[in-house]
Amino acid sequence: MEATLLAVGRVARAHGIRGRVLVAPYNGDSTGLVQVRRLWLSGKEYAVARTERVNLGYLVALKGIDDRNAAEALRGQEVEVDRRELPPPEEDEMYAVDLIGFTVEGKDGKVHGVVEDLEEAGPLDLLKLRGGALVPLGLVQEVMSEARRIIIEVPEGLFEMFESKEK
Repeated sequence: MEATLLAVGRVARAHGIRGRVLVAPYNGDSTGLVQVRRLWLSGKEYAVARTERVNLGYLVALKGIDDRNAAEALRGQEVEVDRRELPPPEEDEMYAVDLIGFTVEGKDGKVHGVVEDLEEAGPLDLLKLRGGALVPLGLVQEVMSEARRIIIEVPEGLFEMFESKEK
């Protein structure tokens, strides 16, 4: 069965002289990476020798990455894992990537777009809508999984720039 890859973080830097890397997770509260046995960097699969949760993320030893230079070459790469190796989300949770394809609308029922991707802007996670609008995840009021809809709080001016481009 083919792996369904899920982006979970980035390689922040090399750690030590034996080839370990520090992975900064997209979800700082996550603990799921400790159990992952494989990960992908730029489409290349690596076996995980061991993982340790630390203050800034995860220290990961990858098989075949045996020195600091090899580890440093991985800096900045997005870390993907097979979704099946992660714990399932709790009943009232979901992985943010699962929001792709959902329709975004205000509490007044006005549709603002469809989620096409996720972006990170420092501490903010953003929903990127078709057409370029960015919506902070913090504005999400309700997720209706069955209807594939996201209801958001719409602060004044959030969509004005994108609406003027469409005219």
